This record gives sequence, structure tokens and C-alpha cells, in this order.
Amino acid sequence: MPEYDFKIINSDEELKEYFKIRNDIFVKEQNIFPESDIDDYDKDAIHIAAVQNATGKMVGAVRCYNTEGDTWVGGRLSASNGFRNGRVGYNLVRFAVKSVKARGCTKFLAYVQPQNVKFFKRLDWKPVGEMFSHHGKPHQLMEADLGKG
Repeated sequence: MPEYDFKIINSDEELKEYFKIRNDIFVKEQNIFPESDIDDYDKDAIHIAAVQNATGKMVGAVRCYNTEGDTWVGGRLSASNGFRNGRVGYNLVRFAVKSVKARGCTKFLAYVQPQNVKFFKRLDWKPVGEMFSHHGKPHQLMEADLGKG
């Protein structure tokens, strides 16, 4: 049996748990947002969760949203403390790529914090342009190789 299940959120109860993971990381831990990381993109986003099969506990999150045409953006990749060994994040990204490709995505981008650039490169994402400030923190725009995975 796999250790984790990766799924698209489909209930208000799951969405509440999903947003708590993001809040714990981006508001409380990293202080990127003062009160909430929820924004207008969340209204139409695909919210994806990692659920630990042994406990049923949600331990990771990522969102994907369409910006224009066939271009999608992934963001708010999160793994709860104790689940940052790479497997949760790696499989969340792979599931996100698969999910947007199924919706006709031809270009998939993400704003990535510098410490995570190497992780995304291992997943065959490539940097686009130079580092820049996003929400007051340095980020690198990355693009997925949609021909893989």
C-alpha cells in the first residue's frame, strides 16, 4: 500500500484542513503573509492534498490555477513539519503536473523560493529569467518540462 494518497480536494471540510496547512507554513512559520495566504486565485484553483494513508491525516498541499489560455501556475507547495523528506513534495508536484496536463495545460509555471530551486530542477523544471521579489521574498520563476512525467 502506498504511504500517501494524492488527491484533488472536493469538500469544504478537506479545504479547511488544506488551508490550515498552508497557513501554518506561509503565515505562521515563514511570515510571508501577515494573516492569510488565501487570495483571489484560490477561488478557481485546483487544490491538491497529500494524505498519509496510515493515519488519514492531510500532510501536504499545493494549488494550481489557470492564468490565460493554456498556461497554468502552481503554488503554495506545502509539506507539514515531519513530512519534508521530499516524497510528499515530489509527488504533489508530479500529481499537479498530471492534473493540469489533463486540463489542456501547455505551459506550467511556479514561483519558487531559492532554497527549493534545486528540488524543482530534479523534477525537470527549468528557471526562467532572474530571481525577483515576490510577496517581499526572493523567488525564481520555474517552468515544468511537460514532456516528462
